[in-house]
Formats: sequence, structure tokens, C-alpha cells
Amino acid sequence: MPDWCEIARQGLGPLPFEANRGDEIILELAHHLEDLYSDAVRHGKSEAEAVQSALSAAADWDELRREIQLAGKEEDVMNYRVKTLWLPGAFTIGLSGIVLRLFQIRSAPSPNVFWAQMGSTALVVYWRWLACLLVIGALGAFWSRRAGGRMVERALAASLPALAMVCLPLLGFPLVLVSDLIHHESFPFVPMAIMLLGWGVLPGAALLVGALPFLRGRIANREPTPASH
Repeated sequence: MPDWCEIARQGLGPLPFEANRGDEIILELAHHLEDLYSDAVRHGKSEAEAVQSALSAAADWDELRREIQLAGKEEDVMNYRVKTLWLPGAFTIGLSGIVLRLFQIRSAPSPNVFWAQMGSTALVVYWRWLACLLVIGALGAFWSRRAGGRMVERALAASLPALAMVCLPLLGFPLVLVSDLIHHESFPFVPMAIMLLGWGVLPGAALLVGALPFLRGRIANREPTPASH
């Protein structure tokens, strides 16, 4: 039986991946060629014909190499985004939510309320929570930088809690807008502006201020970004 690993290695040539990863790709392709060869033999073809049949599936080695490289780059980008954005971002979202919940229990200090005369449109500010967001934003940006994130990933990882708190309510805003226009024939500008201020602008500013020390500079073990491949 042919050495399918050697055939795959010679056909693909050097791959721009780490040694272990390249070996895994070669081995996977070799198994695929061997399966095609065995299937051809079972259908009555000679060994020579079965080899040609298996190789015909990978006749264009250059095209196959390009597809493997493209798939590898896409995987690298996904891994990079997970490590530098989604993991630290999930951490900041979770921690900020836990801290906010702690400040909303009955025994916690009461929040500051502004424009209370406006009823339901009053601005509620948890100053202690905003102070905690300074630390949370710093932790998120530090985590992202530690994982090799660029400035944009660090800033997003730090500010995701504010973005989430603004985006989620906005999903239902069209229904609120239509209802308000039908009943009051006016755009709910003031409630919308107060919501954005209390749950978007102020928390986002606190998170980004805390992240500022970690938005610039690199560390010694910084990993390369996908653009460097």
C-alpha cells in the first residue's frame, strides 16, 4: 500500500502552520486518500487503478493547498477573537452584572435619583457601581492585552457591558416607539435619552476610563494577530 502520508506531504508542500498542526492536516488528508483507495479496491479495481482513483480526488494540489491555508487563517481569526474579545468581554459582562445586582438588594445603599419629578423617566445612578466599573473595565482591557489584543479589542472587551445594556433594550424599542406614537402621537425622546445616559453613556465612560492604562503598549509575550500571517 502506498505511503499516503508521504504522498500528501509532497503534494501539499510546506504549509504555513506550526509543525504539529501541519502534521495533523497531512495525517487527515492521508486517511482520506486511504479511504478512497480502499473503497476503489473493494469495487474491484486493481491497486494501480485504486491509487489513481484516490489521487484524482486531490489532483489540483495547489488549489487544495490554498483551501487549507484559507481555512487555517479563518480558524486563526476566530481563535484570536475568542481570546482577545469574547472571553474578556464575557468576563466584564458577568462581573458587572453581579456587582450591579449586589447594589440592587434591599440592604445595599440607595442609588442617586435625578429628575424624580419626571416620574418614570427619572435618571437612576448607582455611583458605587460606576466606581466598580472602573476596575472591571481595567480587568477586561488587561485580559485582552494579555491575550495579544489590539487597542480596539481591548476597548471593546472593557466596554461590552455598557454596549450590551444599551443594545438589548433597543431590540424592543420599535414596539415601544410605535405604541407611544399611537397613544401620544409623539416621539419618546426624553425617556430614550435618559436610558442611554444612565445605562450606556455613564457606564461606558467608567469602563473606558478604567481601561485607559491598558489600551496602549505591548507586553513581552504578546501573540501575533491574524493580520501578521
